[in-house]
Order: sequence, then structure tokens, then C-alpha cells
Amino acid sequence: MASIRKIGVIGAGNMGSGIVQKLAQEGIPVVMVDIKDEFVEKGMNTIKTLLYEGIERKIFTQEQVDEILSRITGTTDLNAVSDADIVIEAVFEDKDVKTEVFKKLDRTCSDHTILATNTSSFYVKEFAEVTKRPDRFIGLHYFYHPAKNRLLEVIPHDTTSRETVEKSLLAAKLHGKTPIVVKDAPGFVVNRFFVPFLNEAARILEEGVADIPTIEEAG
Repeated sequence: MASIRKIGVIGAGNMGSGIVQKLAQEGIPVVMVDIKDEFVEKGMNTIKTLLYEGIERKIFTQEQVDEILSRITGTTDLNAVSDADIVIEAVFEDKDVKTEVFKKLDRTCSDHTILATNTSSFYVKEFAEVTKRPDRFIGLHYFYHPAKNRLLEVIPHDTTSRETVEKSLLAAKLHGKTPIVVKDAPGFVVNRFFVPFLNEAARILEEGVADIPTIEEAG
């Protein structure tokens, strides 16, 4: 299987910029796309701030930061990801917005490009079905902060090809993630047990069983 030469990320917010940062840190050329120059600039500044903090904490050298930043291209031009191996959608959780993003990506990207959604609440299949490449469509659910959190849920839907799953797992491992393959079901795996955990923590506080610091320490 061919290696990963280039990845696109749609959305320069906290999640999108974090994904971009991690990809670039691990040596993968990445294009970050958003709809306005100011959004792209804000995303780049967020990445720079975190990397410069890394210099202060002796995690990176200035030379390493310069190399990381050289792998990132920020743009408002969707055509910049047309030849990417994988394009990851990381816009906010609005079904209509995500749907439009994938319709545009499907028209723009090469036939070989895998499209991925970072959704945390919608069925992956719902977005795959608005494209002409459902076999090359998958869920890649990152957790905050994606430059630090190693977990990645890989979510094939019922017609995702084996090759798409394998290439997604390769990409995950290449940028330092610990991937788990889960079914396309509401909440996937992590949110299914995390949300009840939060609800029970709220009940414990409400019933006076423990205060917030104690609950946080227990968690």
C-alpha cells in the first residue's frame, strides 16, 4: 500500500488546527483549509503559540518548530486538497454544514482521495451517502487536544472498503495515534461511556455525596 504523502484538514478551529499540528509534528505535509483568511490565520497562530510554548518547555528546538511549520499550508482554496491522500473534515457539529463540505470535496478531490469526518454525534454513513465514493469514506474521531491525546476512533460504515480502513489505520499510526476500530453507531465507543460518567458525576454533586474537587480527583 502506498504511504501517506499529503493530508488535508477542513476547519481551522481548535480541533482542526490541533489535528494539523500533530500531523505536521510527525512529518506529514498537511493543508489546512477554512472559508476565510482570518480563520486560517487564527488557526495558524494557535499552532504557533503551542509550538513556541513547546520551545520554552524544552520539548522542541527552534529548528524543529521551523520544520513543523514548513509542512503546513494554510489556505481558503479547497483545490489545495484535491490531490491529498486523505481529507479530514473538522468543522463544527452542524449536519447541513458538514454535508455541504463533503459535496464540495467529492467534486474537488481526486478519485483516490479518502474522505473522513471527525463527527462525534452523527452517523458516518449519512455523510458518505452524499458522495460518489462511499467506499472511500470513513470516520476519524479525534479527542481534544488532538496534538496531545493519542486516542483515535476509526469508524468504517457498512460499505467502507478494507483498503480505506487499512490506509486510515496507517495514517493514524504515522502521526502517533492509538487507533481503535469501532462500528458506526451513535456515540461510537468513548462517548457512550463518557456521557453516562458525566451524568453520574453531576448526580453525585447534586445529592451532596461529594464536592467538585473530590469528584475530579476520583475521575
